[in-house]
Amino acid sequence: MKVRFDEIYASIDGANLRYNAILPDSTELSAAVVCIHGGGWVSGDRNDMNEVARYFADHGYAAFSPQYRLAPLHPYPAAIEDGRTFLAFLRENSDKLGVRSNAIGVIGNSAGGHLSALLGTSTDPQEKADAVVNISGLVDLTDPNKHHPQISWDFIGQFMGAPFAQNSAAWIEASPLYQVRPSTSPMLIIHGSDDDIVWPDQSKRLKEALDNVGVENELIILDGEGHSFAVQGFETILDRALGFFDAKLRSGALK
Repeated sequence: MKVRFDEIYASIDGANLRYNAILPDSTELSAAVVCIHGGGWVSGDRNDMNEVARYFADHGYAAFSPQYRLAPLHPYPAAIEDGRTFLAFLRENSDKLGVRSNAIGVIGNSAGGHLSALLGTSTDPQEKADAVVNISGLVDLTDPNKHHPQISWDFIGQFMGAPFAQNSAAWIEASPLYQVRPSTSPMLIIHGSDDDIVWPDQSKRLKEALDNVGVENELIILDGEGHSFAVQGFETILDRALGFFDAKLRSGALK
């Protein structure tokens, strides 16, 4: 395996954005999995996903964990732009990185799930994921008093940078639920039944929206799990995610 940490994928306003990569030794191009960290868009680090990336690399994927800019210093749409920029970078450098440019999946938890879901709804082929695993992601940011527990209001507000009532159009634009269209990428959605940070209803409503436009998807509710998963629960998530990516990125089903 080839490990490359602290590589630069973009420079914005004089600051470098970096990524970690764990790549197979194979000389053939590999499907890729991009692992996006959580932390409410205000905390966390690409290194938080190193073990997840290594799991997929151990199963033959080129695995990446990119940095994205954090709120409140960098509010919406900075994190979203960074995710799209990284996917475009990956495709532009696919041969050099040993990646099949038409077989790029994304996986993320919580805020990372939100960003992953948005990458599956992009209308730009260069910036769009080919398959998405959304773990406990926030998908409807609008009207936080209604759709989210109070514990989530602060970090959602920091991410958006302005109250919902003052800029509702941006909150809709930032919500994957309202960006779903027939061209949205296949999606595996996983949520804990007892999640009190991001309510499971977020994932159920996303599944309904995907079903309504005919997008292939699966929703798995893990009984007894919260926003943070027990070891066995997370092992189940990785196993199901691997099966999903194998089917969508390796079988030729997408391209």
